[in-house]
Amino acid sequence: MKLITPYRAMFVMGLVIIGLVWTVIYYARDEWRLHDAAPDDDIAVPSLVDRDESGMVSVKLTAAAQKASGIEVGQPVAVRAGTEREAQATVLDVEPLFALRSQLHEARADIARLASQLARSEAERDRIQALYNDDRNASERALQTARSQAEQDRGALAAARARADGLYARLVQGWGTLAGDASGEGPKELERLADRRASLVAIALRGEGEAPPLMQLRLPDGADLIEARRIGLAPRSVSFAAGETWLYKTERVLPTGTRLAARGVTGTEVLHLVPNSAVVWYAGLPWVYVRDDDEPEEFIRQALPAESQRPDGWLAPALEEDARVVIRGAQLLLSEELKHTLADENDD
Repeated sequence: MKLITPYRAMFVMGLVIIGLVWTVIYYARDEWRLHDAAPDDDIAVPSLVDRDESGMVSVKLTAAAQKASGIEVGQPVAVRAGTEREAQATVLDVEPLFALRSQLHEARADIARLASQLARSEAERDRIQALYNDDRNASERALQTARSQAEQDRGALAAARARADGLYARLVQGWGTLAGDASGEGPKELERLADRRASLVAIALRGEGEAPPLMQLRLPDGADLIEARRIGLAPRSVSFAAGETWLYKTERVLPTGTRLAARGVTGTEVLHLVPNSAVVWYAGLPWVYVRDDDEPEEFIRQALPAESQRPDGWLAPALEEDARVVIRGAQLLLSEELKHTLADENDD
């Protein structure tokens, strides 16, 4: 029987120790990062979020990606910023207006006819007067008849002029600026009112200040806004409430006597109004995503003043003239931006 020599024992122990060391290294390779990286980690995932040198963050989506995501953009509405004024409005019956104007036109036609008739009668009177003076070549009776006819025509002309002046005064008192000027020329608003393609609205404004050039009208049972454009100050005859009453014209044909709520803004500053669907909330503030026409694939988040909310949207004073806002899909852009922003912070 052979005995194991000390050298053989040491050799076997060395092999065992080497095996144990490699076993420990193999199972601890994750902690020591001695294994090869997974193939998927080598694939770079493209980021949709970009940050420029100034720190401005933008989300970039191709046109195809925008369409697939259901993102829609729209142009903000230009509105006036200033003092808001609310009032009551009523649709006026314009039939009396055009009845008066028709009578005035008839009276002025009579003036033209009678003026021509007076010119003829005066010429006849002068002719007979000349014959009478020329050795009585015309009778005195004929001369008296000619003079009487001329005086009669002059009186008829004066009466026609007085009637026309009275009709014009009634027009001015009853319809203000819609009466037109003294020559009978009416304002351009009359044409569409006469053809029943527009409506005349009286709006009673309380308090001091200029009447808004545009008013938004709302029916009691409807949500649609109807735009009305100012014509001028209304006369007292159509006033129906305390304060000043103004005449406005709307292109919407409305039934006579309809009552409406009116709201307008006085001021010269023009701001942009974005719809409520365009606003997203982040960190307690309202934001909109803006797209420039020069960069149709880039969207930048822009803050709105917290106090700029109105019933029909939000005022965005910082928007450029050619800016477009995301009116659908803004929440998706915010989620994409925050996802990449948080990922970048975790890497740091």
